[in-house]
Amino acid sequence: MGAGGLFIIGGGPAGAAMATALARRGLSPVVLEAQAGPRLKVGECLPPGANAVLAALGLEGRMAGAGHLPAHGNRFVWGSDAPAEHDFIYGTRGAGWRLDRRRFEEGLARASVEAGAEWRYGCRLVGCSRGARGGWRLEVETPRGAETYEADFVADATGRAARLSRMLGARRVLYDRLVGVAAYFETRAGEVAPEGENASAGEGESAGREDEDSFTLVEAVASGWWYSARLPGGKLVAAYMTDGDLLERDAARTPEGWLALLGAAKLTARRVAEAGGARPTRPRVLAADTSRLTCVAGEGWLAAGDAAVAFDPLSSHGITMALGGGLHAADAAIHYLGGRRDALGEYASLLDGAFARYLLMRRERYLAERRWPRETFWRRRHEPGAGGGARASRPRPKEGTAPAAVPV
Repeated sequence: MGAGGLFIIGGGPAGAAMATALARRGLSPVVLEAQAGPRLKVGECLPPGANAVLAALGLEGRMAGAGHLPAHGNRFVWGSDAPAEHDFIYGTRGAGWRLDRRRFEEGLARASVEAGAEWRYGCRLVGCSRGARGGWRLEVETPRGAETYEADFVADATGRAARLSRMLGARRVLYDRLVGVAAYFETRAGEVAPEGENASAGEGESAGREDEDSFTLVEAVASGWWYSARLPGGKLVAAYMTDGDLLERDAARTPEGWLALLGAAKLTARRVAEAGGARPTRPRVLAADTSRLTCVAGEGWLAAGDAAVAFDPLSSHGITMALGGGLHAADAAIHYLGGRRDALGEYASLLDGAFARYLLMRRERYLAERRWPRETFWRRRHEPGAGGGARASRPRPKEGTAPAAVPV
């Protein structure tokens, strides 16, 4: 049985940022990550606004050397058949980034370990209950078998699954049914690593051509919208975004079915063709909903990143918000453990305000597309009051485990 301490469940951007911030403040957080190691993930671009968070984590200067490429703007076909562009050169925050996502996750973990955090891969939380001393008793499946840890404070950074928070009685409110169906293409600049492999450009290697199209592309279609970007290692990613109940999942999961859907997005299809991508990898269907927990913190615990509040990829702030959320979560935990019992309530209020502002921005962006007002996907987003939580899951907490919650 491990000694008491501060445990973070989940090693994605939010968990890694939180661990780094805590370690730099003199604590010794332990990150329990269910996966065996860093892996390829969908979500590969950072806007210029992320640079401030990267700098706070000490990572901004490492980005180019780790094989990530600059992103110089966004191109969009939205509200009109004519494409428009937002060039980052006219901003004050510099370029954004196109990520080698596996290497990015690896860099986040390494930075936290260098700061003093402990990182344990292959450790999956299976149970959480109140301990004898008022802390937490964590039941974990590890590569060595079942183990139990005692924790004084726990943080949920398990993404939309919100694994820990659900165990503690929180429920998740869904504001839409959005899913993404993503696939990668081999381009003329290189080869794509198959799903699950860890192939990527090496440290300091050129992971792509600087003269290639470095803009992300968002293209609205009658049933949703498409996103695409050129990535390090000669990859191109394209993702079809629609509501899960509107998607023929069996067809979308095959390369042939996915390519048939791609035909409706003229500019995205042209980009794929010009990149030389003849056939995609097997498509993956991923949750992309706007959602939140009914409570994000309680006595001795909090949720961070997507586990607390999750954003539509159209916002372009998913990873950035997860990193920033991890930093705010670290501050809240430090103040709480230092005796400020109102720190978790302040943290909840911070997330509440950020989410409310996001909902307004999300509605405005979808209202800007009016070409298909009768299509179900767009009608749902244009209706008065669209964005209200239509569905919620309410797990039944185990006897004696539900903490006093801070509602959001």
